[in-house]
Amino acid sequence: MKSVYSVILRDELVKRLDSVAYQNGVSRSVMLNKILADYLCMETPDTVMESIFSRMEAMFSEIAGMRFINQASGTMASVTSALEYRYNPKVKYSLELFPAGDLGQLKISLRSQNPTLIALLEDFYSFIIYLEGKYIGERAYFYGDERFVRVLVRPEGVSADGLGEAIAKYVRRFDGYLRKYFSGLADLQATKIQIEADYALTIGKEEVRL
Repeated sequence: MKSVYSVILRDELVKRLDSVAYQNGVSRSVMLNKILADYLCMETPDTVMESIFSRMEAMFSEIAGMRFINQASGTMASVTSALEYRYNPKVKYSLELFPAGDLGQLKISLRSQNPTLIALLEDFYSFIIYLEGKYIGERAYFYGDERFVRVLVRPEGVSADGLGEAIAKYVRRFDGYLRKYFSGLADLQATKIQIEADYALTIGKEEVRL
């Protein structure tokens, strides 16, 4: 829970606080919460989310072709990738973390007015829903305005670093299957069989399932 408090601070401190917040790409309130949490040795939803994003950023820095972008809100980040299809459209994975309840939601979007591409994407999303339902159980999904949304469940007993790693692996795997799908359009049936075989093998080795 967050509340609004009135505090009296020296102007010099506020200027320094704003400077540090700007350098970290967050708001003044987020930065102040972090400083107080660190000083008091407290774990808050904000510090957990920061740790998740930090772990994700470290992992994506080692992945060619994917770029991690942390948003100033402190609860949102995005990963971009380019699809090897006509004109190399950009795929954006927008992640929003929740302080409680579900871990968050991942929005996958691709800007295109090409009806063929849109139809293929919808088929791919349906295939992903089928795979996850078969191998890890039902999850919540939404689709609208050409955005596919996957709700991420919050596994129990997993550290912030573990959650960041699990999300990064999920995004990377999703993007990999998306690329494989479009590279195998000549024989989609065979391509889907290959993707499912890889998915079944990979998910069987993972302890954290979102």
